[in-house]
Amino acid sequence: MRIFIRQFFTSFLLLIFVSVLNGQDEFAIRKISFEGNKILSESMLKKQLNLEPYSFPNRLLFWKEPEKYTEGHLYQEAERLERFYQTEGFLEAHVHFEKKILKNKKDINVIFQIAENQPVNIRDIRYTLMSETNDNKKAIDSLLQRKIPELPLRTGTRFRDQEIIEQRREIIRLLMNHGYPSPEIQYRITLVNSQADVEYIIYSGPKGVFQDIQIQGNQHISSGIIKKQLSIDIGDPFRQEALEKNQKRVQQLGVFEYVSIRQRPGSNVGKLILDIQVRELPRWSVKTGIGYGLDERLRLSATFRRQPFLGHARYATLYLKYSRLEPYHVDLNITQPALFTPNSTLFLNPFARKEIEKAYELQRWGTGITFQQELSPESRIFVNYTFERNQLKLDKNVTENYIPDKSYYNKSKISLGFSTDYTSPLFFPDQGWYLSCITTFSGLPGSRYHYLSGLSEFRKYQRFTDRLVLAGKIKAGIMKEIMNDKTTPIEERFYAGGSNSVRGFLRNELGPENEKGIPVGGNSYLEASLELRHRIIHEFYGTLFMDTGNVWSSYHGMDVSTLAWSPGVGIRYNTPIGPVRFDIAYPLDQPDGQLRFHLSFGQAF
Repeated sequence: MRIFIRQFFTSFLLLIFVSVLNGQDEFAIRKISFEGNKILSESMLKKQLNLEPYSFPNRLLFWKEPEKYTEGHLYQEAERLERFYQTEGFLEAHVHFEKKILKNKKDINVIFQIAENQPVNIRDIRYTLMSETNDNKKAIDSLLQRKIPELPLRTGTRFRDQEIIEQRREIIRLLMNHGYPSPEIQYRITLVNSQADVEYIIYSGPKGVFQDIQIQGNQHISSGIIKKQLSIDIGDPFRQEALEKNQKRVQQLGVFEYVSIRQRPGSNVGKLILDIQVRELPRWSVKTGIGYGLDERLRLSATFRRQPFLGHARYATLYLKYSRLEPYHVDLNITQPALFTPNSTLFLNPFARKEIEKAYELQRWGTGITFQQELSPESRIFVNYTFERNQLKLDKNVTENYIPDKSYYNKSKISLGFSTDYTSPLFFPDQGWYLSCITTFSGLPGSRYHYLSGLSEFRKYQRFTDRLVLAGKIKAGIMKEIMNDKTTPIEERFYAGGSNSVRGFLRNELGPENEKGIPVGGNSYLEASLELRHRIIHEFYGTLFMDTGNVWSSYHGMDVSTLAWSPGVGIRYNTPIGPVRFDIAYPLDQPDGQLRFHLSFGQAF
């Protein structure tokens, strides 16, 4: 009560101060600092503030006026910090501020002076079970005793509002995952001499069993297809984690904009209805894109999607693209989700495209078929078979034995792959890791070329602060001709250099060249990158990076002593679909020593 009265009068006086000071002079804040905080860090306190210092990166945007504040804003922020301290267990914390006016008399530095005082610690945690039967009480008590060591709240630790609430959430989730669909939990906090006793009062309610399954919102996708994705059936006991798992299984069909799976009461106590609400994606959708990059120049693309395609839950996607490097690129992808199991997918992919590189022009026509099995939400394996008809035209300055110039030939190949992706968020990853491995055998009946190849990639992202992320990548591959072939196809070899590779070099510039200085690719490949990404202001990011890599002619010719190194700097502007990127890099120990510039879309990795 004493704390409530003090907060009431503080807020009342603050209202008077803000009214009185409303007409006072405004100022920009150059710097914010803290004194007296011993337990809560400066970075944690800064997150609570609405103030935006007019720091050096902000001043670089000379056309933008600094945000102005009054003394009333500072009083508000001091009270905000006090409230935050109270949620962290410092009920007697006090926060004041001091202004230091700078020479120009328009900017100030703000120092928040903090008296943390003694925090409140948790003395005892109790659980009171309210249930209709003794058997139910015993079951819940046994469940709690097993799970208490895994719960976040501990005696002897500092009282924190968030942990009290989180403990309540965890107990509710524990009960819902063990058959109780509608538990209610209240808590009481008793303060005794700067210590807190916490009591959780638990109303479990009866266990639940599903008596019916109802599906609503589907128009073209049959209810039978949705039910085939479910692992829940009539008569099964309620489990919240089962509902979440089944929601993901229905969503991964890829034909719904929205999927909701919930339970609601049935006709009798303890009887439940599994309520599935879906919203289908449009039957037709079109997406277009336009972009520019220093390698591709003007890039135009369009994607057409149709569902359902030939009935059931199949859908088809037609992708069209034009750029300087690909005068035409046509991909039709027909997807059959839930082929054998809810987590298996079949893809049929007819394609046609033309590729233009310094060493050759290539036209490809063919079809690929891929079977993919999801092992977990993050991991999957796949097998792919591709047959393609190629027409290769070598540059007049490229003459390689055993490569059929200006003629048609076939490639028939099979690939096995695995990938796992724990990175997030999608277009601008700043945490987690990614691993992929692909092995390809070309030489099935009808194939002109016979070779084995393998390619692996590992990426890691580590966030240090709100603004600072360290990203790393390593990628390696080998390729070897087999079955008495004399060479590997020039279009399948490894190349390095460019905006997504070693950035001190232009596209495909790094690696083996012929006597005319034209890149012809190699059969072993290694590259790695380390990039420090720092948010400057709002959606602008700056980067420092170091790339290294090389390509060698022989599959066993990898030699790390000949790696090329390339430091650089860059700037990013983050958009909802990924960053626009501009990089400048310098190739070390190279004869020309010229800076390389890269303008592109999306992260380098």
